[in-house]
Amino acid sequence: MDSSVGGEAHSGGWDGVKHGKNLRLPLKASPIAAEVPRTHLQKFADFYNITYEGLEIWAVLVTEKRSTGRQYMNMSMELLNEVERLDKYVRNITAEVDGTVVHYDDLHGIEINYLFNWYKYAYSWSEYFSDINLTYPVGHALGHKFFIGSHFFGVNRHKESPVRQFLLLLNGPLLILPDFQRGPIEQVEFVTLWYMNQAPNMTQRRRLQALQLKLFKMSRVDNFSDLISFDVYGDQVANSEMLRGTFHTVHLFAVGVILMVAFMALAFSDLTIGSQTALILSAIGSPAIATATCFAILGWLGFPFNSIMCITPFLVMGIGVDDAFLLLHAWRRHSDQPIKERMRTVVLQIGPSMAITSATNTLAFGVGITSPTPQMSGFCLCTCLAIFLDFLFEFLIFAPTIVLFFSAKEKKPAKIVKRWISWEKFTNILLSPFGRISVIIFTISLYAFAFVGVSHLKPSFDPSKTFPYDSDLVVSLEKFEKVQSEYAPLNFISALPDLSDSPQLALFMEMVERLEYSEGCYGPERTQILLRDYIEWEEYKNNTMSFEELPKFLSERQIKDKNIVQYETVNGTIGKVWMNYIVICRGDLDWNRRAMKIDKMRKIIDQYPQFQTSLFDYDSTIYDLIITVKDELIKAVLITFVCMTLACAFMIPTLLGFLALWGQDLDPVTMINVLMAIGFSVDFSAHVCYHFHIGQRDGILMNAKEQVTKILRAVGRPMVEASLSTLICMVPLFFVPVYIIVAFAKTVCLVATLGLIHGIVIIPVCLSFFARTKHIPRDNLVLNEQKEAMLE
Repeated sequence: MDSSVGGEAHSGGWDGVKHGKNLRLPLKASPIAAEVPRTHLQKFADFYNITYEGLEIWAVLVTEKRSTGRQYMNMSMELLNEVERLDKYVRNITAEVDGTVVHYDDLHGIEINYLFNWYKYAYSWSEYFSDINLTYPVGHALGHKFFIGSHFFGVNRHKESPVRQFLLLLNGPLLILPDFQRGPIEQVEFVTLWYMNQAPNMTQRRRLQALQLKLFKMSRVDNFSDLISFDVYGDQVANSEMLRGTFHTVHLFAVGVILMVAFMALAFSDLTIGSQTALILSAIGSPAIATATCFAILGWLGFPFNSIMCITPFLVMGIGVDDAFLLLHAWRRHSDQPIKERMRTVVLQIGPSMAITSATNTLAFGVGITSPTPQMSGFCLCTCLAIFLDFLFEFLIFAPTIVLFFSAKEKKPAKIVKRWISWEKFTNILLSPFGRISVIIFTISLYAFAFVGVSHLKPSFDPSKTFPYDSDLVVSLEKFEKVQSEYAPLNFISALPDLSDSPQLALFMEMVERLEYSEGCYGPERTQILLRDYIEWEEYKNNTMSFEELPKFLSERQIKDKNIVQYETVNGTIGKVWMNYIVICRGDLDWNRRAMKIDKMRKIIDQYPQFQTSLFDYDSTIYDLIITVKDELIKAVLITFVCMTLACAFMIPTLLGFLALWGQDLDPVTMINVLMAIGFSVDFSAHVCYHFHIGQRDGILMNAKEQVTKILRAVGRPMVEASLSTLICMVPLFFVPVYIIVAFAKTVCLVATLGLIHGIVIIPVCLSFFARTKHIPRDNLVLNEQKEAMLE
């Protein structure tokens, strides 16, 4: 037994049970963008001869029986026997998958709870041998020491004073262990069992999920033991709970679609019932077929599908319906023309602005394809292709449907309300001195609030955001966070220096000490590094400092088969030696601070390249994403800014600001939503700016009011209808108990609202300052006809 025998057992530690494979690995950075963390993971995998893509580390947390209402368990042989029985049950559990009985050992289960087994064995003999001293956190038995703080948490807290409990609540566990926790374990809040499996493919993951879910359901029933209860937290349980949350999305989005159809029926109320039905079906059918075609193409190409792609149909639906409103409104305005000429006019007027918005959306998601996150890159590729296909289908499906089925009801005299509300009156108010000043004040206030929001936006990642709020996993997570706050192991693998080379050995120990005394780490007491024990053993034996006696040392401590040390033997001589050692830190629930700590430690080991040290943490891929998310987001926005000019410069900071004020963090979900919003944000502005450009080019308007009025007559109504239909469709998604879906709904609603405000208020006021004060000379008769057509 030894202080470092937990190397393999806890190389991933608590952080290894946060996210499922389809959550963690797809969110990791790509090999090119994240070569450093990938190299670290690969070194760990090579050391243990495994594939890190298939690595699954999960945990079972033992607590006092829930029905008793007590917080702490009394240490006893009876308790240890029950925990051992639970461990054996887990390692012998079976489940049926597709008619096949699956065993735990079928998933290459690795025994990593031997520290607990050794503690139980030593505890059973502690009354008979005086040299067995099971003090916390480092025990001693038969001349050897071993770390027991990896299985027992909340030790002897019943002795803690109320004042210390209050300080603990404010600051978390102290780095210096208080005296009441040292000594034999009398009471403990949690006993944790760790498990490691290999699930390198979908079949194996489904099998592992079946086993974990069986345990998870049993933990909820709580009938395993009369003495203890337990909670399960693993990747596959989190995946299952996340999938359960998506079912809410499907049901409530269907409600949203029904509401949108009802709104479209109201917007098409001037049409006959048959015409309404055909146009609504084609307006929704065009984006639906575009999305289906996109998925089919990607499927034929063998492109992997990921969960974020489920958002694509919703996005394309919003874009397609917007274009449908524009086409239909333009068709209405030219009712006096023959059908062929009418469609030609509609395509000439609306086609270019639709092309512009489709291009901006496609370009925005095209920028996202370069993201270092494969899941985000795949989502952007899918959406980019679907938007392009929808642009084609709007002209191939919806436009012909207008020609074939458009049939307006008999016109009735305009109602009084409609006569009082007109775009001309709106423009007069908007461009009046009072209106312009009001818009300027409103815009400044809008961006001021946005700036406040952005200043409070911080990189983060919360694992609970990946599954429903009502999940039992939320309760389990609260308990596991207590464990994580005490125990956050970081695994290092280094090439050891020649022991006879004192300067190099001193440099190596200097590196280890810098890691041990990094912010939030406990220091040498809890570090599990076999090298120090080996040096002490060599000195005790009066041997010459070398690794020749290393095999004998490992055999004496019964850890030769634990893969803590790897060495080469050349002609009977020990050559290169690699060692796995662990630095124990206090856990931090703030993912951003944890990511920054990992980044600082990487920089420390980079200063000692001769030892080829790698840092392994099961959540390194998430940390790398958090570290890069701000830079990647800034890069995406800057590229899009160059491509789309000032529209994004106004919309994106405003969107980020109000998302922050609405409770969003700068996490990977927000990054995906912002990339989505970059394209959406310029839709309305692009329509307005394009029509302004046409008016300026043709020089047909006398003044700014006339030009703005014409623009709003052309695109104002479809912009309002498109915005309202989008909001109505998104409202039900706010009732889905999944953070990712609610964040998506918030983003879409904000984009629709801010886009409409910019499109019909802010942009027209800005453009009015650039409108012509003198028009290009034309024949008076032609000019009068154009003005009359404008005011129809």
